[in-house]
Amino acid sequence: MKASLIIPSYNAKHRLYLNLVSLSYQDYPLQDFEVVVVDNGSTDDTADMLSKFEANFPLITVRIEQNKGIAHGRNQGILKAVGDILIFHDSDMIASQDYVRKHIEAHRITNKVVCGLCWRRIYSYYYKSFKSFHQQLFKKLNNTYPEIQRVNDQIYQLITEKQIKDGSFMNYSFDFDNLLLFSYLKDTVQTYGENLRGYHFPWRYFLTNNASVERKRVVELGLFDENNPNWGFEDFDLGYRLYKSGSEFTVKHDIVSAHQEHERNYTTKEIKLSTDYWFEKYNDIHSIDMLLSLLFDISAIFPPMQPIIDPSHLNELMEEINEMQKPADYQDHLELFREMLQHAKNTYLNHRELELTPIHSDACYDMVNELNEKYGMIRFSEALSTLHQYILKT
Repeated sequence: MKASLIIPSYNAKHRLYLNLVSLSYQDYPLQDFEVVVVDNGSTDDTADMLSKFEANFPLITVRIEQNKGIAHGRNQGILKAVGDILIFHDSDMIASQDYVRKHIEAHRITNKVVCGLCWRRIYSYYYKSFKSFHQQLFKKLNNTYPEIQRVNDQIYQLITEKQIKDGSFMNYSFDFDNLLLFSYLKDTVQTYGENLRGYHFPWRYFLTNNASVERKRVVELGLFDENNPNWGFEDFDLGYRLYKSGSEFTVKHDIVSAHQEHERNYTTKEIKLSTDYWFEKYNDIHSIDMLLSLLFDISAIFPPMQPIIDPSHLNELMEEINEMQKPADYQDHLELFREMLQHAKNTYLNHRELELTPIHSDACYDMVNELNEKYGMIRFSEALSTLHQYILKT
């Protein structure tokens, strides 16, 4: 078996159905890939839909009675998979007809992590529960849907199976530019190219709505981390471990799948708990790159959605940090920087367990001056000063 598509699903029956329809019309031999759907404790008749779906490809379903988090769900799918390549394709996606083929072809070179286009969006259904953001964006797009079907009192289907079969559904898709993270990712790939040469945060493209990796690499690294059941960043965590263990990342603009828009399925509390977990897991000076990435990510999600550290300087900053990690001279500097990142995270998420002491302030001022004047560490001293000022004024 060439590849296994891993699709965890929780109460997304209608969107999952269109996802599976799109996989029925792939231009790759249908018996050469399998689809593993993990029904992660759904209560919306997902199981009934799956039992009736007439798949023309090998379809394996796994039912989990109690939802233990997305990482657990994905891992159950991976354990059932037999394909050489794992293609992660969340339940809310609709794949282009060359989706599977292009993922598989991109793995002709071993030890590759392949990241498809992650910012394409589509309104496949209109939900009466849509909040103002989706209502306004939907109206702004001003699409004309030829066959609108009423599913129930709350849902209207906009995209038909026929449009998926002939590929015309993509005419209704759009790039999601309203999220700071996606704008940054777009700009970054233009700067560093598809192979991200010289870029120190490639795992940020490893989003499990459109990514693939050799199954043996994921198994070697222990699968997804199940210790955090809350929504958020479990894909970045696996991507980070792949990067640190030597995998090469590539971004493929021509591997396209569209995310079906819906109301968010996570709470602010969940994302804060998740952020706390990852900050604790990577709370050491050798993982400052992950802490920096997470700090930017939460600032891209939570109001006022303003990055604390200039994202255009992140890569230069990481180059300086990498140089500082080689000799022992900078251990105190890096320890203080790590601690300031923790302070900044707590401040941004309105946690007040830690307070900045006068000792921290004095150390920051001294280090900024020393690093600038003596060592020429411009970006590092800049970032340290920015973190310090942010914490003090908030």
